[in-house]
Amino acid sequence: MAMINEWARRFRHHRQEPERSPQEQLIEDIREVRRQMEGLQTYFSLETNEDLLDAAIYQREALEARYRYLLRQAKESSAVAAGTPIVAEERERWIN
Repeated sequence: MAMINEWARRFRHHRQEPERSPQEQLIEDIREVRRQMEGLQTYFSLETNEDLLDAAIYQREALEARYRYLLRQAKESSAVAAGTPIVAEERERWIN
C-alpha cells in the first residue's frame, strides 16, 4: 500500500496539483476505500466462480480492516473529526 501511496503522490506532483494536507488525504483515502467496497459488493452479486468468490471475500476483509483503520485515524485527528462530517457519516454507513 505504501508503494501505491508513493506513486499517487508522485503522480499528483507530476500533474502539478497542489499537495493535500494529511487531513484531506485521509478523507480522500476513506472515500476511496468506500468506493472499492461498493464496487466489490457489485462484484459479489455477479460472480459465480467459487475460487473468485473466495478471493473477493479476502479482499473484502482487507478493505474492511483498512476502512476501520482510516476511520480510527480520522477520529483521533481532532482537525478532521471536528471539521468534517464524513467521519460521522462513514461510521453510520459502515460500522453500525
